[in-house]
Amino acid sequence: MSNLIIGTAGHIDHGKTALVRALTGVDTDRLKEEKERGLTIDIGFAHIEGRATIIDVPGHEKFIRNMVAGVSSIDLVLFVVAADDGVMPQTREHLDILKLLQVKTGVIAITKSDLVDDEWRGLVRDDVQQLVQGSFLANAPVHFVSSVTGHGIADLKTEMLAAAEGVKRNQDTGLFWMPVDRAFSVKGFGTVVTGSVLSGALALGETVETLPEKRVCRVRTLQCQGKSVKSVSAGDRAALNLQALDLGAIGRGDVVASPDYFSASSRFDVSVRLLDAAPQAVGSGTRVRVHIGTAEIMARMSIVESSKLEPGQEGYAQLHLERPATARRFDPFVLRRYSPTVTIGGGRILNADAPRRKLSSSDVLTDFHNMEKQDPAEALEVILLSAGFFVVTIENLASRLAVVQDVVLQLMKPLATEQRIVSLKKRGRPGVAHKARLDLLNDECLRLLQKFHERNPFRTGIAKRELMQQIRPAPDRELFDLVVDLAKSAEQVKETEGLLSLSSYKIKLSEQLESLKRRIEALLLEEEYNTSSESAMARKLDATAGDLADVLGILVATGAVIRVEADVFFHVRHVDAAREKLLAFLAQNGEISIGQFKELINGASRKYAMPLINYFDQLGITMRTGDVRVLQD
Repeated sequence: MSNLIIGTAGHIDHGKTALVRALTGVDTDRLKEEKERGLTIDIGFAHIEGRATIIDVPGHEKFIRNMVAGVSSIDLVLFVVAADDGVMPQTREHLDILKLLQVKTGVIAITKSDLVDDEWRGLVRDDVQQLVQGSFLANAPVHFVSSVTGHGIADLKTEMLAAAEGVKRNQDTGLFWMPVDRAFSVKGFGTVVTGSVLSGALALGETVETLPEKRVCRVRTLQCQGKSVKSVSAGDRAALNLQALDLGAIGRGDVVASPDYFSASSRFDVSVRLLDAAPQAVGSGTRVRVHIGTAEIMARMSIVESSKLEPGQEGYAQLHLERPATARRFDPFVLRRYSPTVTIGGGRILNADAPRRKLSSSDVLTDFHNMEKQDPAEALEVILLSAGFFVVTIENLASRLAVVQDVVLQLMKPLATEQRIVSLKKRGRPGVAHKARLDLLNDECLRLLQKFHERNPFRTGIAKRELMQQIRPAPDRELFDLVVDLAKSAEQVKETEGLLSLSSYKIKLSEQLESLKRRIEALLLEEEYNTSSESAMARKLDATAGDLADVLGILVATGAVIRVEADVFFHVRHVDAAREKLLAFLAQNGEISIGQFKELINGASRKYAMPLINYFDQLGITMRTGDVRVLQD
């Protein structure tokens, strides 16, 4: 069994720190101010027989943020109520926080039992059981203890360690994840951070990444429960000595994690529930305190398909964080009012790297419902379906699902077998897209092409870049290119000289433009290799510049006319004839100069001979060597 992380909870002055001292022999009040005031201000730590770590948290309402940081990582709660006081305000608030953080297991200790008689102890027990009714503590064992006399301490310790056998860590995905609760400097070693390892394992000398700053550093030394070790894993309380990291670069609220899996975000998509005891409704745009892991972050809450949430109501929301933070899918969080700072609710993260959303759109509720799916394979497909016209990298999927990349590849296999996903690169990195998104992008391309043809009846097609720029949301280039290639293979789309058109589209010219088309061909046939420019053709044929450009573009697109340079055109028959003469000449002579080429094509001027020979170079027929052309290999 891995080590157990136990957290205390309960009202101020109910004896939590004294109880921890009775259980472990350690005084967890380490700060000078705590000693002077007799009041726990920050979290403290103690160990039981090398098998468990107790995190002692403050009970005062002013230090709830420290309490949340302490219990955010626990496996089991030691829920403390004083026999002489009974249930008090922070008893209730701490229980609400524990429920919001999805703590599943606990033991109840009624302290100071030596100060009251049996009848009063019975009343306090009833009071506590009424409080925890319907919660995860409803069937928790109740122990009457005294930290002064030692009564019940041994039995309580045995009960706590026995409870560890049933602890399951659902968020252990194999990736290292440790929220930082303390950071300090040790002379001769440098920066040390401590925290509870919630997932994965870490060995001495390995590299980690600090989040949200994304600094990569090596683990110089490791400790667990105050002893040097070679590795730590989920369930351990760990101290990491991080090499080449300044103390000011990390602190409580940061995370130490496996490198290259996680990123910081300013938006979280979340499911949220307000407590029944929340003092009032929370409207969209409300400023709240978000407690996640060991961090406290200010945020604005935008509610999905509603203007507010009432006390006791559940819903979906997007949290707009005032500074970037890092979380994992399904991590729990607590919400507290900005002022006064009371706990109002909480929930869990659905997407820790959320896009900007129009939360009133018709499909957003479906997206949030889908994000709540527990099965990783279903969740992977949901991510791909909601990715728009974007390729999702394997790295990003691993981060979103909080699993190693090998797990992502395994989850993809059945989807690939069923041809529901397509693998492709994104800026050189392996990625994937859902077939349904490809189909949707294909439909959008066909719709835009049809619209283009209707508006431009005399243009052969549209440039690929221009078509891509019309698509919203703008697609990844890799995905767009794949869709175009598939549409061409399926003979839905054709490409002519870089212009895309529907395969079924045929230009229908008016009688006037058909006449112009014939006259352009006749003129170019007559002029052979000393041809007119576009503007000269318009003058000679008495045509408008627009009509001439449209019809000439059609002739070029259909291959009847070859544009060898910006404003140099030849009829295809003369180009073919020139190519045949050129090949025959080179077969006999091995090389040809520009002067010889001019004579070969009926004495054309250099103005036209050079663009034509360059055109043959571009086709791969010839190549320039000094002042002559030779056949390309």
